[in-house]
Amino acid sequence: MPFDEELVDGLVTPDAGKVDFWRTQWVQLMEMALWGEIRSHQIGSVSRLRRRILDFGEKLRSYGSNRKWIPHPRERVKNCLASALHLHEAMERVAESMASLEGGGSLATLEALWDTLSGALQEDLILREGRLVTLLNQQYNEEV
Repeated sequence: MPFDEELVDGLVTPDAGKVDFWRTQWVQLMEMALWGEIRSHQIGSVSRLRRRILDFGEKLRSYGSNRKWIPHPRERVKNCLASALHLHEAMERVAESMASLEGGGSLATLEALWDTLSGALQEDLILREGRLVTLLNQQYNEEV
């Protein structure tokens, strides 16, 4: 049985409002990491955090992108799941770098921004991944 195109598009494309929220939160996070007063006793950990937040932003953009250019619905689902996996990994690296911070006047604000963004993303990731995996499993079970 072929995939329902509308269902797939609805699952692989997040709501525009969510994407705007994620983008706004990421910009604020990046700005605070770059211009805020944050410190760590480990040399290079603040610059590492900045690079990881930038990488996280690239993965976030991929996760929230439109996949209509991918011709086959199954490949759209797989691409979305791969993007979700890369986003998880990037989030773990940012969280690891955040844990190495030890002070500064902007640290509390940076942590609050991260908690808000990562919490919203985790909620979306869990829901979307579950639905996409269920959809793929249903498709593969029908083909057997």
